[in-house]
Amino acid sequence: MTQTVAKNGGTIRDIDDPMMFAHCPQGLFGLQAAEAGAIVGASRWAGNGMGRKIQWRWLALIVLGVSPWAGASVQLSGESLYYLLSAEFATQQHDSAIAIPAWRHSVDQVPVAPVLAAAAKAAAQLGDLPMALRWAKRWHELAPDDSESARFEAGLLLADGQDSAALELLQATLARFPDDERVSSQLAELLAQHGRFGDAERLLHTVVQNHPHSAAAQLALGRLALLQNQPKRAASAFAEALRLRPDWEEAAVLQAESLRRQGDSLAALQFLQSYCAAHPSAVQARAHLATLYLSLGGQTQAYRVLQQISLLQPDEPKVWGQMLPLALAEADWRGAQRALEHLRELAPHSPLVPYYQGRIAEDQKEWSKAREEYAKLAGTPLADEGQLRIAQTYYAQGQKDKALQELQKIQARHPNDAQIPLLRAQLLQEEADYGDAARVLDQALERNPRDAALWYARGTIAELQKDYAGMEKAMRIVIELRPEDAQAYNFIGYSLLERRQQLAQAGAYLEKAIQLAPEDPNIQDSVGWYYHLQGDQKKALDYLQKAHAQLGDEPEVLAHLGRVLWQLGRQEEARALWRRGLEKHPGSKQLQEALLHP
Repeated sequence: MTQTVAKNGGTIRDIDDPMMFAHCPQGLFGLQAAEAGAIVGASRWAGNGMGRKIQWRWLALIVLGVSPWAGASVQLSGESLYYLLSAEFATQQHDSAIAIPAWRHSVDQVPVAPVLAAAAKAAAQLGDLPMALRWAKRWHELAPDDSESARFEAGLLLADGQDSAALELLQATLARFPDDERVSSQLAELLAQHGRFGDAERLLHTVVQNHPHSAAAQLALGRLALLQNQPKRAASAFAEALRLRPDWEEAAVLQAESLRRQGDSLAALQFLQSYCAAHPSAVQARAHLATLYLSLGGQTQAYRVLQQISLLQPDEPKVWGQMLPLALAEADWRGAQRALEHLRELAPHSPLVPYYQGRIAEDQKEWSKAREEYAKLAGTPLADEGQLRIAQTYYAQGQKDKALQELQKIQARHPNDAQIPLLRAQLLQEEADYGDAARVLDQALERNPRDAALWYARGTIAELQKDYAGMEKAMRIVIELRPEDAQAYNFIGYSLLERRQQLAQAGAYLEKAIQLAPEDPNIQDSVGWYYHLQGDQKKALDYLQKAHAQLGDEPEVLAHLGRVLWQLGRQEEARALWRRGLEKHPGSKQLQEALLHP
């Protein structure tokens, strides 16, 4: 099966969702739930030109979410207590303008280790690295017998790019606290990040020998294996971590990731399904499950998982923002309205609010109201998206000239952006205006002759025009520009199958496609149909059942799968499959033809 819509960067552009929906697991050496505060500061530093290298460094920080002076013998005056409480409250509110000066007064008046620890952690959470490092050094000086002070300072040194100093500090701390597995794990992380995998592995194996019941050590071994692209070894370590700590959500997510990296996304899916069923409050695992469903084409299943997460985290605006595009895609208007109401309440100034108000109005064909909402996006990061949607509302009303005028305005602001002609071509394609679509793409290719997405779109238009030589030329250019583009190989191969031409060559293209993307359900469908045409119904059934498991009742897959079942003598099963498909897709000519002429 082929996908005949414009593509960008190898994936179909989803103009219905301005935000990328992805909830990735924490970094290979990520934080525990109680340590997540440091991530807030990470975004500021990573966004100031320090790049991706800094992000993993911030994940090395260990920030404990407890009152730092609880139980400590600290004599507090009225003034010092006032500053401490002000500092802690301002930190919770993420108000650095108040929090940092209050912490400065606190450490000046009560310069003891617990207060310095709290100040250092707060400064790290608020993104003030220099102050965090300054207070962490003083904390470590006052509490040399506290391994946490050394680990925290080492994390800050990593964030500041002082790798050698962090390495030296951790090695000295390990010599002083040889049985502290947390120091060993952090040191192993640093060694691994510097490519010293052998040293890191030896250190972790020592930890495992000394602490055979340490789930954390097993998790660290698994992460190390993933860093070395050894997913089978990683899976073994994560399984042991889960045996020791069955409820450890991070280990479950990483176990699923190790299965996916072994090329078995279905096993990863089944594993997470079982884990989530056994752990009803597991949010991180459910988020990863939703992402996995989406990667396999399971939009409906992903939406249901997000609905479960919204019950667990009703005050998290990101969850409602992620639900909205799926609610619209599922035509769940009540669900979309409910998600929008929550998002408006939790994040009233987010540009997603008017964007999705416009989307809901648009899907209900309230075109003027939709344009009014999209106009509110001017001056926000979604301004261009809003104008694109305005163009689509005009196009949907048949006002082609106005739609093109809106697109031309965006094109004038972004003359070298290939996305606008891609969208123009897509709109024209939807109206079966293939000639104009081809002209738009040809003009764009004159300016961007090495844009693979434009060539892919040009190939799809050529296919629709029955210009098969033009299609093959365009797709071969895509392959030249992006040798790993499985969809281009699949497109040529499936086109040949549909025309019953050069089946041997079609098989070669599809073999390459399935090698590049073995879990892609569209390619599985193509390969299954190839084996059907070759007369190997058992192999065909295997591939088509996999495609059906991921794509659900997609008419083309049902038509193919039913014909294979028919050939295998399972006629009643085939008829039932086609009838069920027609109930959901009554206009499908493929399913109608299959029932009439099996």
